[in-house]
Amino acid sequence: MKEWNSFEEERTGARRKALVLLTDMDRTEKGLLEKMQKSGFSPEAAKDALEYVRSYGYIDDARYAEHYVEVMQKKRSRRRMEYDLVRKGVPQERIDAAMDTQGPEDERPLIRELAEKKSKHMDLTDPKDFNRLAAFLSRRGFRSEDILSVLSSLRNCSGTAQNCKV
Repeated sequence: MKEWNSFEEERTGARRKALVLLTDMDRTEKGLLEKMQKSGFSPEAAKDALEYVRSYGYIDDARYAEHYVEVMQKKRSRRRMEYDLVRKGVPQERIDAAMDTQGPEDERPLIRELAEKKSKHMDLTDPKDFNRLAAFLSRRGFRSEDILSVLSSLRNCSGTAQNCKV
């Protein structure tokens, strides 16, 4: 941990560090504050640096949430994305606004797409493969009812997702 001669020196160092951290990747306000404090800056200097980068528009939880949803909506369920954003410290109103930009709430087409992609070398009539695929989809946050509905329809089409065009 670096020793600072004055708060002004620490504040300048914190601002520089915040800018460097944001060049690596986009972060939430909570994530940036945590990273700054782990780097040894006082809470006051970390908060000052956060205000500094926010004043230039370099950090914005609403923008972060919208981008996250845009990128992840083809990989994860709405529920999982919301959970991830809450863990990252994004306020609920920002999450709700970002989720409103997402497509329809019926996630079965996405489940089907992911199942077809993942099950290329699986036999869904085999309970082991069926359960493995269901667990994969469950970890992505999809509802059990939707997973079972999609996988059952795929299994009834001769055991492989690629042979089934429902």
